[in-house]
Amino acid sequence: MTRYVPILRWKQGERTALNHLAAATRDGVAPHVVLTQAQFIGSSKKSSSDTPPKKAPPSAAEHFAKQVFDSWGKNLFFLDAADLLGNETKHDLDEIRQAAKKLGLYLVPSARYAAPKEYRAAVRRAVKQDGVGLALRLTLSEMTSAATWVSSWPFPASETDLIIDLGASVASVLALGSSVLTAFQALTNGAQWRSITMTGGNIPATLTGYVVGRTMLPRSEFALWSKLVAAPLPYSLDFGDYATIGPEASTEDIGGPVPINAKYTIKPDFVVYHGVKEKGPVGKPRDQQYRAYAKDITSKLPNRSPLAYCWGDQMIDAIANSAPTAGSPTSWVSYSINRHLEITRAQLP
Repeated sequence: MTRYVPILRWKQGERTALNHLAAATRDGVAPHVVLTQAQFIGSSKKSSSDTPPKKAPPSAAEHFAKQVFDSWGKNLFFLDAADLLGNETKHDLDEIRQAAKKLGLYLVPSARYAAPKEYRAAVRRAVKQDGVGLALRLTLSEMTSAATWVSSWPFPASETDLIIDLGASVASVLALGSSVLTAFQALTNGAQWRSITMTGGNIPATLTGYVVGRTMLPRSEFALWSKLVAAPLPYSLDFGDYATIGPEASTEDIGGPVPINAKYTIKPDFVVYHGVKEKGPVGKPRDQQYRAYAKDITSKLPNRSPLAYCWGDQMIDAIANSAPTAGSPTSWVSYSINRHLEITRAQLP
């Protein structure tokens, strides 16, 4: 079975989408979480009295581990916590690992090749103490230059899951043609790596500049992966993508109010709906826009291929059929990501 490695930012909508994945889908999925300081939060509730609480609120590490347990259970997931705090002897990753162990989570640490030294030290401790190996996330340039650094890689290839992350430039990489295939075929150590995954993304962080209405975007990352595995390659190649916008993309500085947008995945394309703001000269109520998207998806979208077991599809179908509420921006993120994960897993052998 080809393993599917969606890269997530651990937002609420992503967690909800994971929580509603079908049981059969989970067996072939291993989420890769890129955890930022903004998402690494514990309980923010404080006692309103001077009396100490009977039970201390969970730490940030415990809070995160419980979120994973609630949405993903004890299934394998990768974690890149390089954005968190620490030094070469103590790092937030250490506390996360301890909290994860208490809940029986299957956490495999992940790191970029050029990760900060403090984080690299934390990963070394994890590999030594936990015995589950690690993931190494490389750029295309780092992959093609692997012959110059692989001999100094401090872990056996057999304990390293290699993730070749093409970032948001995957469409440009696809356009390179045969040279990309040659680079993947010549991958240093090839089948010696524990696993090899190609990943990347083509979902825009914002829809600024897009026309109002429906736009189709090709799933360039899936097209590239399909060409690579058909070549064939001298090793098995798993598939990954950005189930939402890329982990390095930011929407934090986008001022509100914002247009009502939505995304949906079909087999060859991403479908993006660019709406208008709720107020103003051309404004429309949020519910009205979401219901229009739901009706377009269910009755007008070519080659939709709805999945009966997909929670996201069920929710969108209900909205199209006049459900009491049309959802919120966060809930639509969860519907679209759940649908994306389900349809992508169904496409993979």
